[in-house]
Amino acid sequence: MKYIKCSGEVFEFNLLTSEGICQNCKKVTSVFFIPSQKKRWCKDCFSQFFERRVKRTVEKYKMFIPHQRIGVCLSGGKDSSSLLWALKKIYPELSLLGIHINLGIGYYSDIAEEAVKRLCEKIGIPLFIYNLKKEEGYSIDDFVFTHYKRKICAVCGSIKRYLFSKIAKQLNLDALATGHHLDDLVSTMLSLFFQGDFSSLLRLSPVIPPLIEGQAKKIKPLCTSPEMEIFYYSVLNELPLEGCSCPHGEITPSKKIKKIIEDLEKENHQIKYQLFSVFNKKLIPLIRLKKEKEILRKCKLCEQPTDSLEEICGRCRKIMLLEKVPERKLEITLEEFLEKRVKLSPKDYVVFDLREKEDFEKDSLPDSQWLSSEYLGKSYRELRKFLKPYRGKIVFSRCYRGITSYFFTLKLRKLGFKAFSIKR
Repeated sequence: MKYIKCSGEVFEFNLLTSEGICQNCKKVTSVFFIPSQKKRWCKDCFSQFFERRVKRTVEKYKMFIPHQRIGVCLSGGKDSSSLLWALKKIYPELSLLGIHINLGIGYYSDIAEEAVKRLCEKIGIPLFIYNLKKEEGYSIDDFVFTHYKRKICAVCGSIKRYLFSKIAKQLNLDALATGHHLDDLVSTMLSLFFQGDFSSLLRLSPVIPPLIEGQAKKIKPLCTSPEMEIFYYSVLNELPLEGCSCPHGEITPSKKIKKIIEDLEKENHQIKYQLFSVFNKKLIPLIRLKKEKEILRKCKLCEQPTDSLEEICGRCRKIMLLEKVPERKLEITLEEFLEKRVKLSPKDYVVFDLREKEDFEKDSLPDSQWLSSEYLGKSYRELRKFLKPYRGKIVFSRCYRGITSYFFTLKLRKLGFKAFSIKR
């Protein structure tokens, strides 16, 4: 099986073809090998090992007690899906609720929502879905019209943190569980440390206590689980996952550091655990002592806690930017395109057809150019170089179902182009 993350990182799972006995039970034929452990595993032994580690983590950090109501934040990806599955197996009597936010990311969000629905149906867990566009009037895609167009992940994170806290209070939950894993936490910790953003390190603790009365605490039961092992767990248990990666996936500083840590791990298999321990036992407690002395204020707009002297939280500041962009259209119908084209000079626009070349040659829009869909996977630098001759022009694109041209349009908007995807 192959799984592609938002950043383009590819995970592959291949069953062992050669014979070998599970090195844990020494009875059953093994199905895969974990290089970092230098150990062959069968499905049942690995699943039990994974679940025991999650249980130890929950107990060590006192994340919750049996009678509490726990919300699990679900994205449709391998991490949150594995978390929900593991918690249900470890604590079958625990009151669990799946929570999913449809972020309004064209095509992708609906695919992710369907994956979450299938997961909760498979496990038998109730699901609460919050539609950002319907409830708040904007989507994550809208931020490509602001100066955050190349920092969508940061915007998305702040909005989700606010909404999950709001939903948890609304549903009277005691704790919110997220799928943050060991690799995520260690790479982000180092990135924030190098940037000198020490206060943000507090968000990476295994348990984040409520900032104000009535808030649910936030917990990370997978904080001691390596990412690759979570992927193995999701495949072995045949969990339904999203079928494509988020088009806003970015190569952030923490993702670059993650690659460095992976290289170090080849020499020291415990490096991730060692770094995690140092941050949690030494650095974060010192930062928390200093932070406790700071005065938190209520945001004037949403009433959530903020340390801003202006009393407007970061999430509200970002949303205020959208008020300056009343027209936020990324996709148009064929009829709308034809109307626009009549009013434009041929030198003012370009139309790219992202379908297979043979289909383009059989049936294409007037004045359109064929472009391989492989350009969607190009880096921003490569794409900017290729599109240099079209700078200043309106860029229209089309494909089969709309998803490829829509994702292409998002990339072009981030590069400063006025771009539109033509709906099928």
